[in-house]
Amino acid sequence: MCKELRGQVVLPIFYKVNPSQVRKQNGAFGEAFAELEVRFFDKMQAWGEALTAVSHMSGWVVLEKDDEANLIQKIVQQVWKKLTCSTMQLPVTKYPVGIDRQFENLLSHVMIDGTRMVGLHGIGGMGKTTLAKTLYNRIADDFEGCCFLANIREASKQHEGLVRLQEKLLYEILMDDFIRVSDLYKGINIIRNRLCSKKILLILDDIDTSEQLQVLAGGYDWFGYGSKVIVTTRNEHLLDIHGFNKLRSVPELNYGEALELFSWHAFQCSSPPTEYLQLSKDAVNYCKNLPLALEVLGSFLYSTDQSKFKGILEEFAISNLDKDIQNLLQVSYDELEGDVQEMFLFISCFFVGEDKTMVETMLKSCGCLCWEKGIQKLMNLSLLTINQWNKVEMHDLIQQLGHTIARSKTSISPSEKKLLVGDDAMHVLDGIKDARAVKAIKLEFPKPTKLDIIDSTAFRKVKNLVVLKVKNVISPKISTLDFLPNSLRWMSWSEFPFSSFPSSYSMENLIQLKLPHSAIQHFGRAFMHCERLKQLDLSNSFFLEEIPDLSAAINLENLSLSGCISLVKVHKSVGSLPKLIDLSLSSHVYGFKQFPSPLRLKSLKRFSTDHCTILQGYPQFSQEMKSSLEDLWFQSSSITKLSSTIRYLTSLKDLTIVDCKKLTTLPSTIYDLSKLTSIEVSQSDLSTFPSSYSCPSSLPLLTRLHLYENKITNLDFLETIAHAAPSLRELNLSNNNFSILPSCIVNFKSLRFLETFDCKFLEEIPKIPEGLISLGAYHWPNLPTT
Repeated sequence: MCKELRGQVVLPIFYKVNPSQVRKQNGAFGEAFAELEVRFFDKMQAWGEALTAVSHMSGWVVLEKDDEANLIQKIVQQVWKKLTCSTMQLPVTKYPVGIDRQFENLLSHVMIDGTRMVGLHGIGGMGKTTLAKTLYNRIADDFEGCCFLANIREASKQHEGLVRLQEKLLYEILMDDFIRVSDLYKGINIIRNRLCSKKILLILDDIDTSEQLQVLAGGYDWFGYGSKVIVTTRNEHLLDIHGFNKLRSVPELNYGEALELFSWHAFQCSSPPTEYLQLSKDAVNYCKNLPLALEVLGSFLYSTDQSKFKGILEEFAISNLDKDIQNLLQVSYDELEGDVQEMFLFISCFFVGEDKTMVETMLKSCGCLCWEKGIQKLMNLSLLTINQWNKVEMHDLIQQLGHTIARSKTSISPSEKKLLVGDDAMHVLDGIKDARAVKAIKLEFPKPTKLDIIDSTAFRKVKNLVVLKVKNVISPKISTLDFLPNSLRWMSWSEFPFSSFPSSYSMENLIQLKLPHSAIQHFGRAFMHCERLKQLDLSNSFFLEEIPDLSAAINLENLSLSGCISLVKVHKSVGSLPKLIDLSLSSHVYGFKQFPSPLRLKSLKRFSTDHCTILQGYPQFSQEMKSSLEDLWFQSSSITKLSSTIRYLTSLKDLTIVDCKKLTTLPSTIYDLSKLTSIEVSQSDLSTFPSSYSCPSSLPLLTRLHLYENKITNLDFLETIAHAAPSLRELNLSNNNFSILPSCIVNFKSLRFLETFDCKFLEEIPKIPEGLISLGAYHWPNLPTT
């Protein structure tokens, strides 16, 4: 039933019984089975058929002489592979033509004994990422940990992009959601220290700077013996100077493979119909066997007729164009309807990486008609994709095409365009003529660039502006901004130079506001009407002192105040936002003058604080949060204790307290949090952990308890933990002051990893749990050597 009706996987274990006896229901097994006939006569036939079917399945036979512990380990590994196989698989390509030949060629250079670093280089669009994903999917199970970091070139451009990539690398390999990287150098140390003994597979996709390699895979000694690091890049020189074992250019598709790939996209079959054969051959010649060009041009042919497609190819021949990939990609763009062309430009210039639902809202706000059909059309033509997290993705060459088209000169005056990029935007902002047609402006430069046109009145000409994206723009030292259009719905301005928003500005239409590293000090009355606002990012706004009344922000989901080092007041309304999911907060100022208490955030799932010196017992929680908060994080805060109101957080899964030097105790109500899976308290003055709690199995899901670098002198609480947390697998007591590991440690039946590094006063260790896999231990100067 499980296999036939539910599609479940069955892995039989024949425990001290021969599979042939199960199949025939004879011998001792048959005798025992026959005894059931009196009670279950009507079920015997079905059971017999099921047993016969099971006996033919691949599984394990356990004999009297077998090592059952070793067999259990093998079974667990096999089941884990079955469970994780489908979730680990990366989406590769719909039509993997030629990939097996390329994979075998690459595999022979990768799977050589020892640690290997192999580089894949070549021009954009030739399939480097596709080949790397294929390799990952097929060999990942052979490693202790694996990670595929995609699109590093673009990801590293984001705020703290490389630090976030380091965190993701560590999480993917160690499956530890509690590792936090504060800066690149700490990230390097954590990677080297945690992965130096692990055999790992690491794929770094689209590297374009030496720094990226240095902070993500700085040397062979960073990883354990047998590890494999694969890098894809367009810059062969980077691999050469970094000392890679082998540099490989991605093998081109041969002519037959190229024709087949084109046919799949153009005709949904492996070869072209006879009447399209010559046309298809011409198309393949123009594409120079590049997979991306074949995919886009083939998808275009699938959506048009033969005569139109033939005419386009003839134009290529007549104009004698340099048949590079950009020209080929533009064919698809040129044949789009005007409104879909417009959508393509908006998405490529602004919304790659954004949630599809948000993109649809923005397109509609910018006046794009039939946006649902438009997005589907772009997907059909392989110009964009929607990933498994509902994010809009676009190949960087296609995105580059959009930027090029948006910047290109046309007969249309910039003031009459909907979308302005680069020079067009500067022309309008510096002009005297109103540009009411303009819906979106992008001013983004690769490095800081001074623009005198960004002054206090720069945006008066674009009164209907909906989308504004500014990055790396240095403006004159003007502290105030006199005007922003109330029509704005999406605003992203890194290093916003003004100290305040215009007094006349209202956020009534704004949905997303990102002002990281801004000079903002206050917002005036801007938040009085912000009912539509969903995301507010003010991170690293060093001069911001106060968060005003956000009562109107009834749809706000994400609020980032991390790095706001001058923050002293947070309006009480922030503590009651009904849809807030993620709140991050930090301040280096001693003592908040105002902070919401208690918090009544009924939708909040993640709450993190950093360098917050708020009153003792902060924060207070209300019962309204019992079904929401899952992740609670304190770092470098001045708290001396947690409020007993933590007992209301009955959905809490992860509690992390790092570098809170003044913390001395934890409340016993922590045992009321039955959904906790992880507790970490480190670098504090904690002298013990709550104990004497009478309810057994009160923490049934707790698998990870890390209490390292504290001042714990007594481990009597472990007896309570042994009863309260029967599923505990990891216990880290390193760098504490206790002298005896109590005998109750043997009661931790599920414990697999015990760390007691640098316990200088440790004098006695009793018998350890039987199931322990790893005992981390060194620097025990007081432990007897006998």
